[in-house]
Amino acid sequence: MHERSPRRLALTVSLGVYIGISPFIGFHTIMTFLFGWLFALNLAVLFAVSFLIHNPWTTLPIYMFDHYVGQLFFGFFNMDGMQFDPTWVESCNLFLKTHTGISGLSLTAFLVGGNLLAVAASLIIYPFAMYIFEQYLSHKKCITVYEEVI
Repeated sequence: MHERSPRRLALTVSLGVYIGISPFIGFHTIMTFLFGWLFALNLAVLFAVSFLIHNPWTTLPIYMFDHYVGQLFFGFFNMDGMQFDPTWVESCNLFLKTHTGISGLSLTAFLVGGNLLAVAASLIIYPFAMYIFEQYLSHKKCITVYEEVI
């Protein structure tokens, strides 16, 4: 019955949003099962929310936005995110520049920006989800009580 509490459902949605936006490539499914188990959340809701956000059609735009937010973050502090990248990222950037013309990608900016964006989105969505679930569950409770009276 704890899965029916508005707080627990809002937390589930909020963590699903974090997982969907997080920059940890290849770990979204593992994070879904891990968070579901650690926090005793509704796994179906957690998986549905994270997959609605992170799926094959949204992966590239989300990752581009993650990198952009990271670049903005480092730019705000007049820093270059590439100075924090491991050395192997330089060879990846050289390969991309040679074959596609894309340059200036920073792994650190991507990871920092993705986490900032994911945390911000999950914190913003929590009160809205809480309100929606409180309204839905209180309305459903009223209907159940009305049906028992009849």
